[in-house]
Amino acid sequence: MSNTASQNVDPAVVGVRAENAGILTLQAVVQDIRLKFPTASKQTPIVLVPGFSGWGRPLLGAVNYFGGFSDLALTLAAEGYPVIQVRLSPISSNKERACEIFEQLTNINGATGFDTPGTTPPTLIPVNYGALQITAVTPPPPPAQTWQAVVYGNLPAGWAWSAQNRVIFICHSQGGNSVRQLLHYMSGRAPQDLAQFGAVDKQAWVKAVITLGTPHRGTTITQAVQGILQANPNLEDAAVDFVTSCSFANRQDRVFDLGLDHWGFTRLGQQDTFDTMRQRIRPHVIAWLNGTDNGIHDNSIAGAGTLNSNTAAYDSPPTYFLTMSFCATTPFPNRTLTTQDVREFLQLLPLGGVANFIGLPWLISSFLSWGNWRGATPPLRSVLAWMTDVANRHLGALGYFSRIPRPGPQVPRHDMLPIIAPFAYAIGGINVPGEDREPNDGVVNTMSMDGPQGRVRAAAPGSFAAELNQVNPQTTAWGPFWHFGSNAAIDHADQLGIFTDASVNAEVGAMYELFAELADRIP
Repeated sequence: MSNTASQNVDPAVVGVRAENAGILTLQAVVQDIRLKFPTASKQTPIVLVPGFSGWGRPLLGAVNYFGGFSDLALTLAAEGYPVIQVRLSPISSNKERACEIFEQLTNINGATGFDTPGTTPPTLIPVNYGALQITAVTPPPPPAQTWQAVVYGNLPAGWAWSAQNRVIFICHSQGGNSVRQLLHYMSGRAPQDLAQFGAVDKQAWVKAVITLGTPHRGTTITQAVQGILQANPNLEDAAVDFVTSCSFANRQDRVFDLGLDHWGFTRLGQQDTFDTMRQRIRPHVIAWLNGTDNGIHDNSIAGAGTLNSNTAAYDSPPTYFLTMSFCATTPFPNRTLTTQDVREFLQLLPLGGVANFIGLPWLISSFLSWGNWRGATPPLRSVLAWMTDVANRHLGALGYFSRIPRPGPQVPRHDMLPIIAPFAYAIGGINVPGEDREPNDGVVNTMSMDGPQGRVRAAAPGSFAAELNQVNPQTTAWGPFWHFGSNAAIDHADQLGIFTDASVNAEVGAMYELFAELADRIP
């Protein structure tokens, strides 16, 4: 992550590509806000909330979730903001993650109750998750624990989270929905088994929630993965192996901690070998995976729908909601088979050489181009879809459990992170009637990122600042999801500065600094 602060570059004037209209809008809005609210206090802590599969400690000791090989939390702290990074269970449900956020933030009290960057070993604290769909485990699972938050910079003296000491959440991906679940519990409507939230409305403790690439209406990546892998019993074994591997060591020694020990997915001392642990937890892991108390379900369309049905999860009167969307796919090119394509196909036939000699490939490709223009012959995407279906039928007959996804209206950009490009390709081919879900950032559908349906308003230069009333902002500015637009050249990993080039890093770094400044300045 490029540290624009260290270079003394104003993030409002950092060069941004025209494709990334959302960041350009954010720059213009911040310029307006500086005129309307010229004082920046930088006293309200910025809380960074990771998304699905997000890790706490730097992965392999070097890769930060926020910033990659650099550290976004340090960048914001260098700008003068107190920064808190919560460390959440990476594949858990929004309920569990909301409980972890609440416990970590309420545990901070003055100069105690938090870790600092590099604290070794990291600190574990108790947490109450309430009732979960946990199958009977022998022996009973250990008491639930979560990691202590990490604080960068200096919190105000004696700081304790309250209505007087609010926070600003900057959330990536599922982190946004986890915070929305948190707000629902803080509204005084938490179930009885989550007594820590109390019956008093605490939503005023949150000044702003900023969501980046959050699946407010769910994502079809689960459908995409299921479409590629199909039904395969070996996948259950692979999931059990993954959970066992990640949970085998002591929590403080794990490379990638799933935080699922309270489900019984933990080692029982030195006598418990990998094989005995795996055999013991196998049925429970499969039950957990097929249930609804996990992040896979909560990120689905159905899971997000449940969250959106809890109106308190997004109807927090004293809170600003600011959202940003991203897309890293492009329309499938409207092309037909070329002369070279036809020539190479005919070459496979016994008389292909003769056909090529007499110029048949040119005639066929010319006819296809004319026919495509007239709508009489199939475009390249339809031909590729047919070829994919043929390949899948033959691969299936050979016993392959995986399938090649059919091409859809959207395909990955050439500069997408390769590891997520196959998912973008698959998502781009999934049609949900009545919804334009094909454009995506490699993980989340772009149309899902602006906010819950019916709650979104455009945050335009000029008009957004005009909506803010310093005396009583709730008249118009609290409650709606203010959408700053979409960025057409930033994928899901780019949003974090992970494995990106310098120009993208500069844009993304500026985006975080601008959102921090905006949320800090507005009343």
